[in-house]
Order: sequence, then C-alpha cells, then structure tokens
Amino acid sequence: MGKDLKGKELGKGLTQRKDDKRYVANYYSVDKTRKQQTFDTLREAKDWLAKSKYEDSHQMTLSTPEMTVAEWFEEWIDSKKENIKFNTRRNYRERFEANINPVIGRMRMCDVKPIHCQKVLNQMCDDDYAGSTIKQTLNTMVSMFYAAYENDIVRKSPVTKSGVKLPKEVDKNNIDFFTKEEQKQFWQVAKDYAYADQFLLILHEGMRTGEVIGLTWSCVDMEKREISIEKTLEYRYSVGAWRWETPKTKNGVRVIKMTDTIYEMFKRLQDAPRNINSQTPDEFKDLVFLNRTGFPTKNSTYDAALSKRCETAGVKKLSMHDLRHTMATRFCEQANPNYKFLSAMLGHSSIKITLDLYVHLDEATKVSEIEAFSNFLGAESL
Repeated sequence: MGKDLKGKELGKGLTQRKDDKRYVANYYSVDKTRKQQTFDTLREAKDWLAKSKYEDSHQMTLSTPEMTVAEWFEEWIDSKKENIKFNTRRNYRERFEANINPVIGRMRMCDVKPIHCQKVLNQMCDDDYAGSTIKQTLNTMVSMFYAAYENDIVRKSPVTKSGVKLPKEVDKNNIDFFTKEEQKQFWQVAKDYAYADQFLLILHEGMRTGEVIGLTWSCVDMEKREISIEKTLEYRYSVGAWRWETPKTKNGVRVIKMTDTIYEMFKRLQDAPRNINSQTPDEFKDLVFLNRTGFPTKNSTYDAALSKRCETAGVKKLSMHDLRHTMATRFCEQANPNYKFLSAMLGHSSIKITLDLYVHLDEATKVSEIEAFSNFLGAESL
C-alpha cells in the first residue's frame, strides 16, 4: 500500500512524491511489464489506474505474442454472444472447428499470412466442399481477423482481397435448385407424403425453413391474402430446446402476398383437424404446422424427408434452403420479372443480393435483349 506525504494510505499502486507532491500510479500488466503515470491530483491517478488495469485485463491479455488463432477465436466468438444471431454464431463455430482450426488453429496470430488463409480454402476445394460452405468459411476468417485488427491483436488482417480468394472451381453463383422438369417430378411424389404443404409453401413463397416452422395463424391474413413474417423457430440440439428468434435480418420482417395455390392450401388447413393435445405447450398452439405429437417438426427432419422424396422422384437431392432458391429461380424465369418485388418477398437486405444470386445471362438472352434494345431505339436515334 502506498501513502501520501501525511502518511495516509492511498491504496495499492498509488504513492505521492516528496519533491513535487505529484501522485504516482503504477501496476504490472499481464505481460509482466511495469506501467506508470504521474498526475497532479489523487483522483486523476486513481481513475487512470482503474481504467488501465481494466483495459489490460480485458483486452491486452488477448494481444500476447503467443496467442494462437484458436485462442483468439474463442475470445472473439464469446464476445459475439449478444451481437449476432444464434445460427450465425453456430455457423462460425462449425466452419472454424471443421476447416480453419485444423490448418491454422495452432499458429500464432502474429504469424498468420494470406497464404495460410488461402490454404484453408484450397483444402476445402480439394475435399469437394460445396461452394456455399467455402464462402461461409471465408466470411468467418474475414470477420474474426478483422476483429483482431480492430482490437490491436494484429497489425493488419491477413485475409486480404488480393491475397485470399475463392478457388476458381467455386462458382460465384453456386446455388442449387430444381429445373422446371425436376420440380414437376419432385412434386408428383412429394404431394402424396408428409410435409407436402411445407415444401409447397417454400416453393411458392420463398420462406426460410425457420419461418415456416414458426408461422402462426395470427400471421396468416386470409382476407388480404397476406403472410406476415415476424419470427422464426428452430430446435437447438446443443441445448435440447426450441428457440424463437426474429428473422435473419431486419428486412426479413416482412409481409408477403399469397399465390392462389397457397391461399387454397390455407383454406384447406383451416378446416382440417389440428394436432394439438394435452402435451402441446401454449407457445406452440397457434402454429400452422404441428406434427402428430403436438409439437413442431425439427429442421433436420424436414431435410431428411426432402432427401427421401428427391430419391424416390429420381431427381438430385436438395436442401430445404435450395427449395427457396428454386422459388426465386422460377420467378426470374417468367417474362419481365419485377426483381424489386422478389427481393422484398425473399427478405433480402438489398436488390443487389437478389440480382447477384438469381439473374443469369446466357448467350440467347444477350442476343434477344440487344435486339429488343435496337428495336426500341429505332433508326431515328442515329
């Protein structure tokens, strides 16, 4: 304990000098170096000491030269608990543990270079990972290393645009969907089995799986023929419980119009017996889709059922999210599609995302479009 010139205890790390009567504050940081500052008043000295010790214990502990990528990831992902959706955090962890950690997890943060990050992506390409998964891994590295830069863990992020790129084999628009013929084949089988209505809802309205699971009758307006997307529901295996969430982005909260087919489907469901029983929790009683146990159907069950239907129909196996891609692709195939309407229907944050994902120009389209433009301009434009 330090003392002032009158012999009064000032507290640990605080003293007063005899020559100029100024106050000295000092402490040893986590890297064992001594930090010291001198102040005119005791209050200033105390404030600096408290602030510096706090920052050192909460931030500077992260920037030790020996900190590994794996250690930083745990610090970073823990800090994101309150800032990002559960699914996003889960995806970050899956990609880190499966793909990033095996390649660079043991490396010191200060030693990671662009070539090492590129190696992660190249390895995934060699192992035939889906393009979407490789992109997700790249996004994880971008986020975690940029956060390290912002927190002074590294001088600059090793994930640079020029040094780390998606492998050439990864198509920019690597999405999967049914062709028109495949969709017909699939539906001929799926319409006679369980979950047909859920599949149909995504194929017509482009809803996400969690939005379908969490859809309640209070969000279905038959008079206006509208569906309000306000919440999602997902079973989290890590905690063994159902969790409600808001949609993926702020644009995910939206109102979409029903197609005629979906309107008729809801009319039929309104008149059908519901699977509510004594075991059904109150929070689930207004759900549109309940299984025979009186509970929602888990995401994985939908994917497994979809896979079986695809196999029976003799078409390629898609995921539930690919049905959403299929809906968007069908929409774009019609004459003069309104992309702004589609973007709002899908809940995209910008029309650019919709255009980048779903608008493709083949050679025939290029020829027909330039001909149409030429006819519009006419000879008078010369």
